[in-house]
Amino acid sequence: MKTKSFALVLNLVLLSALILSACSATPTPTATTAPAATAVPAATTAPAATTAPAATVAPTTAAAGLPAIISFPKQIAGGKPVSITVVQKPADSNPTGVAAWYLQVARFEKMYPNVTITGTDYAYDPASFAALVAGNQVPTLFEVYLTDPSQMIDQGIATDLTSFIKDQKLDSVFNPSILNIAEKDGKYYGIPRFAYAMGLAYNIKMLKAAGFDSAPTTWDQLATMAQKLTDRNAGVAGFSFITDGTGAAGWHLTTLAYNFGLKNDQIVTQSGSKYTENFATGPLLDTLNYIHDLRWKYDVLPLENLAWDTNGAALANGTAAMVVMAGDQFTWLRQTYPDAPIADFGFAPLPAGGTDGKGVSLVGGNIAMVSSKATPDQVEAAVYWRLFTQFDPNEIISNYIAGQSDTTVVVGAPELPLYVGDYETATEALEAKYANLPIANYKSFMDAISSGKVGLQAEPLVKGQDFYTAVATVLSSVVTDQTADPAALLKTAADTFQTNVLDQIK
Repeated sequence: MKTKSFALVLNLVLLSALILSACSATPTPTATTAPAATAVPAATTAPAATTAPAATVAPTTAAAGLPAIISFPKQIAGGKPVSITVVQKPADSNPTGVAAWYLQVARFEKMYPNVTITGTDYAYDPASFAALVAGNQVPTLFEVYLTDPSQMIDQGIATDLTSFIKDQKLDSVFNPSILNIAEKDGKYYGIPRFAYAMGLAYNIKMLKAAGFDSAPTTWDQLATMAQKLTDRNAGVAGFSFITDGTGAAGWHLTTLAYNFGLKNDQIVTQSGSKYTENFATGPLLDTLNYIHDLRWKYDVLPLENLAWDTNGAALANGTAAMVVMAGDQFTWLRQTYPDAPIADFGFAPLPAGGTDGKGVSLVGGNIAMVSSKATPDQVEAAVYWRLFTQFDPNEIISNYIAGQSDTTVVVGAPELPLYVGDYETATEALEAKYANLPIANYKSFMDAISSGKVGLQAEPLVKGQDFYTAVATVLSSVVTDQTADPAALLKTAADTFQTNVLDQIK
């Protein structure tokens, strides 16, 4: 478990490094921030490559101006048979994506015919992942949220990847503030896959029809605009975010609270080996009181509690005018609702708040890790599969070109810079060239991030997922019960979090 001083330093590094690396950014995380998985899908084995591989594998060459930074080995596992299980296989409901994934596997297995890759579309969820650990079913290559690498390291679930990071000089390619989240005692345990920042998505046409030329910049303005945008007869809510009582709802509540001045050391404070909750009063309570007014005074929120996907769907189908979401969810929107008017959707910073009046964006994402149960040969295969899919220039170009005709391949979502220096510059230029999202619609958000007008704040680092779950139930009560007392409910949640979570930290 990280100490308070380390957490504070990490947050400062995160703010400075992300902002600095974004300064040259053009509107451009990931695949998407997926909703929590409810079940572990059956794994699927990719068909073996049918073409004989070359005798040796040369380092990848640059493609379309994108530098080749990975030197792939001539052999993996010394040519001995090795099998691995990896996440990020598309779900069967996306047959086009599945077919493309199999082709990519075939290309990798052509390079390394002794490697067999089995894929699963399992999406990380803290609750279901704990069951995988208990059942010894953790995939060879898995992913976790940015809140959880330290937990995977401390519990011995993830293996040390330092030699690969150092040998490939990836410590000078990745944004250090993101890479270092998977570092402990000078060792690296993960490969960042994407990073996102939270903002306000909105329907440009709806706002213009209501007389608004831009997104709100203060919370008072948001309430006023949301009232005018709400049309109960048409089933339209002025403002929406996740309220379903799950950890995702706590994540969105925290996102809003950061813009009311909440800091991570106000969530959990450490003194020596003692961890103490510190969120029962102050900014988080102010946020809940504001939300209570949005629901019961201004009547601008959806009448039903929304989950990650239904909140995004509210923007896609026009039943919400302004929606809190991560920038990478635009990828999901285009994939899931290809007929939605994506050109009508903008993305702006959340309204500013707190004592300094400065906006804040919560930063999250996914980090790939390798199971500590993997053999050295499996570790090597898993790492190079991850690097192949993420860095091979030809793979990147092929994916981007596919996006010109395949709506499941999305390029141009407003993500945070994952890399630094020349490589980041090259990736941004390439992404802009192949973008199939309206990146001009995200300019206000990207400009605010790159200029430092909006600060970046890491997710809670001490028992973050448990904190999200603890406060989510309070949020759900506030938006469903007009008589709910936010102060009393938050105090109860804080006391329970202290007893059941923080006091159990060893």
